[in-house]
Amino acid sequence: MTVSIQFLGAAGCVTGSQFLVTAGDRRVLVDCGMFQGSPEEVARNRIPFAFNVRSLDALLLTHAHLDHCGRTPALVRAGFGGPIHATRATVDLSEIVLLDSAKLQVEFAERWNRRRARRAEQAAAEVESEAVAEEVDDESLPQRLRSATPEGRTETREPLYDEHDVRRAVEQMHGCDYGDEVEITEGITAVFHDAGHILGSAIIELRVTDGDTSRTIVFSGDLGRNESPILRDPTPLTHADAVVVESTYGNREHAPHDEAIEALVQAIGEVAADDGVMLVPAFAIGRTQEVIWVLDDLVRDGRIPRLPLYLDSPMASKATEVYVQHPETYDEETGELLRRGDSPLKYPGQQFTDSVQESKAIRHANRPFMVVASSGMLTGGRVMHHLKDFLPDPRSTLLFIGYQGEGTLGRHIQDGGRTAKIDGQEIEVRCRVRVISGFSAHADQHELEAWLAHFGRAGDDGPTPKRAFIVHGDPEAADAFAERIRSGLGMEPYIPRHRETVALE
Repeated sequence: MTVSIQFLGAAGCVTGSQFLVTAGDRRVLVDCGMFQGSPEEVARNRIPFAFNVRSLDALLLTHAHLDHCGRTPALVRAGFGGPIHATRATVDLSEIVLLDSAKLQVEFAERWNRRRARRAEQAAAEVESEAVAEEVDDESLPQRLRSATPEGRTETREPLYDEHDVRRAVEQMHGCDYGDEVEITEGITAVFHDAGHILGSAIIELRVTDGDTSRTIVFSGDLGRNESPILRDPTPLTHADAVVVESTYGNREHAPHDEAIEALVQAIGEVAADDGVMLVPAFAIGRTQEVIWVLDDLVRDGRIPRLPLYLDSPMASKATEVYVQHPETYDEETGELLRRGDSPLKYPGQQFTDSVQESKAIRHANRPFMVVASSGMLTGGRVMHHLKDFLPDPRSTLLFIGYQGEGTLGRHIQDGGRTAKIDGQEIEVRCRVRVISGFSAHADQHELEAWLAHFGRAGDDGPTPKRAFIVHGDPEAADAFAERIRSGLGMEPYIPRHRETVALE
């Protein structure tokens, strides 16, 4: 039996997770994520799928972040009608994330079409003006107009998908619990293990069987950090024939949690002393809930002043409701808080801003205050108009607590950029810029290596992976993590190329 993996995303980059597993005539896709970051990366989402979508038996989702589930409705729109398997929490979160994304896809397409139409009108007007000046006859004018606005400059663009496609995708989703053995198709089963990254995130253990022969492939998805708030630690696994492992932070280690907390306390103290504003770009799912948990804890302990907190993300509000509905995923500490009647997902006096008008009114609020707004990499969302207000303000602080992708505005500012281009305007960066890595939802180099090291520890009652396929990392991170695996673990690291197919021996 030949089993192969084709790496159709997150190979040589962090986003766009998509892996096609083929065994004979059986085909299973693990993740169907969007490429994010620079305009060149985002443009890759419009490239047609590299396979016949109708030939897929099933899609498995590791979790509900867009770079892992964001192209799922596009897959359905292209003709995929099979089952989509994920944990119950991932199904609930995916509906929120994908509906929000569908709205953005429609808006993007409308803006693109308006810009194209304006350019075509301008080109036509220029030709007509020149024709009048040159006294061109009426018979040759149509030809000149066609030359000025060739095919492609006036064509319309359809959204990648819309709300209808999302509704169809959600109807095809099947939720499961951690530890359930799910039959995917004949001879292929999957077990979803807790990845500790966001609510419902999973490590997928895929077993392919043909007669007496079987192959087990483990997909790490995004691994969370040990001892992070709210969620349990990533599940250690011990046996597989091959492991596909993320490497987002494969070349660095996060600050210890205590140091991260102390840095946050100091940053809030600066803002309070200056009657300033703290702006925290955060992913609506995962990071926002963790920030609320930490801030609530710090207020309870009297370590920070109780500053007003604006949670400026309708999606974050909906996601927090889903978190409340799934206490079975919490770690023991959070469970104990709930049993005592103390919700760790509420900051005293927090204010959710539902409308755009409420969001824009925040700039007039009495200082000091804090704002948590998406998107986390400054690639869009409500955080953009807050940047216009607070980047030029020396009393304000822009606090990064999450990964900033290559080519994003977040990475540009984090790396020391002194101006930011927003809606065609150059905005001077005069605020304080702080980076706290200890709040990352991704395992760092040491934690990734420790998770991989569990394979083979339980004796000889199962296969030990000979190969670790390194994905979800910028080239520098993937290379560094490969070297750590090569020197410290008894398996061969392999960094696949985009669209490369690798057969498992």
